[in-house]
Amino acid sequence: MNKDLLKKIYNEIKKHDTIYLVRHIGPDPDAIGSQIALRDSIKLTFPGKKVYAIGQSVSKFKYIGKLDKIENNISYDDSLIITLDVPNAARIDGLSIDKYKNVIKIDHHPYIESFNGIEYIDTSSCSACEILLDLINNTKLMMDEKIARSLLIGIISDSNRFLFNPVNENILYKVADLVKKYKLNLQEIYEPIY
Repeated sequence: MNKDLLKKIYNEIKKHDTIYLVRHIGPDPDAIGSQIALRDSIKLTFPGKKVYAIGQSVSKFKYIGKLDKIENNISYDDSLIITLDVPNAARIDGLSIDKYKNVIKIDHHPYIESFNGIEYIDTSSCSACEILLDLINNTKLMMDEKIARSLLIGIISDSNRFLFNPVNENILYKVADLVKKYKLNLQEIYEPIY
């Protein structure tokens, strides 16, 4: 974990009034969970910001949360784009990042290409949601039970219930802390995943 880079990402979030969160096409629970969790965390921390989790919605994942619908009023000037769980620009769902000058890439997949902005790529994380858990835990971003739930769904799904590598004791400690702190009911979380 690179705490300095996490703080740099937080400072960029703090600086921008309009933020768009995008992920890969054909999303899975980690992609949608990371969008929903980061959107809700930013809104909880900075209530005045306009934050949108965008892309094609998938009805089977509606239990994670609702994505935002935006019309053709996307602002290109000083908006911040945060890409989550997507290693290459061709797979981004919702908008084309080449129109924006402020882009942050947060991903756990092996590096494919640069998005010409801040990039936090951690292949030792089991999911994008794990990286966001580190971001929230190491900055002033806030979390509540709903955000914790979205993160846990993404972590459980992308690690295939903690069976896929890279799963180690660090993620298990983080998840145990999340479950305890926010009193998450694991049976309720696992039921819609199955």
